[in-house]
Amino acid sequence: MLRRALLILIVLSAAQAFAGTGKILIINIDAAGTGFNDPTPVAPAGGNNGTTLGQQRLNVFLAAAEKWQNLLDTNVDIRVQASFAPISDCNVLGFAGPVSWKVNTDSLPLPNVWYPVALANKFANRDLEPGLDDIQVRFNSDVDKDKCLADTSFYYGLDGSEGSNIDLFVVVLHELGHGLGVSGAAGAPGFRDNLPSVTDIHTYDATLGLRWNQMSQEQRLVSVTNTGHLAWDGTEVRNAAGRFLQAPTILDVAAPPAVAATYEAGLASFGASTENTISGRVTLATDAETPDGPTTTDGCSAFSNASAVAGRIALVDRGTCTFVTKARNAQAAGAIGIVIVDNTRKDCIPPAMGGAASDLTIPVVSITADNGDRLKTQLNANASVEVTVRRQPGQLSGTTPEGFVRLFTPCTFVVGSSIHHWDTPASPNLLMEPSVNSDLLHGVDLTIYQLLDIGWSMPPRSGRRILKK
Repeated sequence: MLRRALLILIVLSAAQAFAGTGKILIINIDAAGTGFNDPTPVAPAGGNNGTTLGQQRLNVFLAAAEKWQNLLDTNVDIRVQASFAPISDCNVLGFAGPVSWKVNTDSLPLPNVWYPVALANKFANRDLEPGLDDIQVRFNSDVDKDKCLADTSFYYGLDGSEGSNIDLFVVVLHELGHGLGVSGAAGAPGFRDNLPSVTDIHTYDATLGLRWNQMSQEQRLVSVTNTGHLAWDGTEVRNAAGRFLQAPTILDVAAPPAVAATYEAGLASFGASTENTISGRVTLATDAETPDGPTTTDGCSAFSNASAVAGRIALVDRGTCTFVTKARNAQAAGAIGIVIVDNTRKDCIPPAMGGAASDLTIPVVSITADNGDRLKTQLNANASVEVTVRRQPGQLSGTTPEGFVRLFTPCTFVVGSSIHHWDTPASPNLLMEPSVNSDLLHGVDLTIYQLLDIGWSMPPRSGRRILKK
């Protein structure tokens, strides 16, 4: 564990009348002049009155920690060791997790099950590791540099007005969720000392009808890529899911018979709502090859077959340019909708599509590469492909047919993302999905219920109110 010159920032609750008096403490381990101590002058942003870059970063951490503190009932302080330092991969905004896990210690409700140390402290009603930290968090300071994510950087305001930037408050809420227990005691599908963690006993394979603690490691090895069928079986999450998730959007293919089926569709954060059903014939859009769009089917420039696309649903490939650019080109060509085919086969999940564009009035959905190939084969054979984009009543997005909220299990295992996140077809997007989505608000949606499932509780005066996004 890193030792440190401690600067302890205490998040004071606005309502200490709760039975739990534990505070979330942010332990700044950054060196002078770096990270949380960066002296670069900045202007106040969206309710964050810090006047240096480092202070604004700390203020966001304090606000996110207070959000969690006011939702959790514990008499033991939760110590969060925090750093804002470079991470070599610009796509990694940050990471977090419990510093340690406990098994068979004071008052743990289940024997031979690993619990994150902060939760174990709650059950023991004392600090099992006095003076040591409970959660470790590190964020990527390079995100604020032009060389990292081009024009995108962290937004340090507290008002959710991040625009095209990344709302740090939301990312910190997410990472603290991992530290509080949305994580595993060992690298999936393994168990530490052959004992499950408290999350493993709620990880349910709907194909086998078994939870991970009921399965062999060989079975779990298959389960980690059982796309769409690995889910969370906790009662709290299942009961709350309907408050946060809407009916899924699907692509119904009516003809030709060879490909007639219901395909799962990914949603965009822009364009027309898929609540309004649209039906039509699919046309494979073509466009000029350009440096910004090196293929003739990527939709990155004006469609060369606009007359064929007009009044129909355009089919284009993912890649190179933004989803918004593709949708704008489809709308300009007169398309009534656009279907974007994924350009990778490692996920087997239709991608969610971020972006913002108030001028787009057509629905935008995505499908997997395999399903796209099926449609293209028919189109290339001059078959008429007839589809409907619609919501499917009677089910919630991002859930199994049995009603369990799905976990992120792409068909290629992704270290750090698979298993301990919600699946991306969930709509509206959820806090604990593997990527930060631009439509997230400052709530904790299903995450608090997942924490309740593993043993956390809410302060008595909070009641069991419905927590909205």
